[in-house]
Amino acid sequence: MIYLVSDTHFFHQALVDRNFRPNEFEKKTFKNLSKLTEKDVLIHLGDICMSKDQLAHDTYIKPLKCKKWLVRGNHDHKSNSWYLNNGWDFVCHKFSDTYFGKYIVFSHKPRQIGDKIDLNIHGHFHNSEHRWREPELLARLTERHKLFALEETNYQPVLLDTFIKKQYDYSQTDCKIYKNTKL
Repeated sequence: MIYLVSDTHFFHQALVDRNFRPNEFEKKTFKNLSKLTEKDVLIHLGDICMSKDQLAHDTYIKPLKCKKWLVRGNHDHKSNSWYLNNGWDFVCHKFSDTYFGKYIVFSHKPRQIGDKIDLNIHGHFHNSEHRWREPELLARLTERHKLFALEETNYQPVLLDTFIKKQYDYSQTDCKIYKNTKL
């Protein structure tokens, strides 16, 4: 099984302080990720933690039994080899392949996509207004961009095929709001 997660932001107290996430989001996220088995693959769409990289990986990443693929986010500043030595099986800035009949680009931030791409599954925007001031990214959003927002999944990873079929897509509602917001 292939699961998605994004923007875990371990050790990011400001998310709690600003009421973007509940106080126990780290424990809840880890508990849910811990349910994945050695037969599963976890695609993490970036922004693992905000500080304490080694502690975050020792506490939350290395103990996971699943295969772990990291699509680096804007807060993932270590080298690829550092991540590979700290629990990840694959590390990149973006990747694409065909899954469930869809040619998909996986990235942290939304990417411009051409006609041959069916979907761009990305993170970065969460489900809050704190990213509204990125008009160059917001301008890219189309009906083929799908935002994975951990806040909207009750801090659980979601099966890739479920994410595609059930049309989890928080960017389309928000996209209209974002594009109509005066910055």
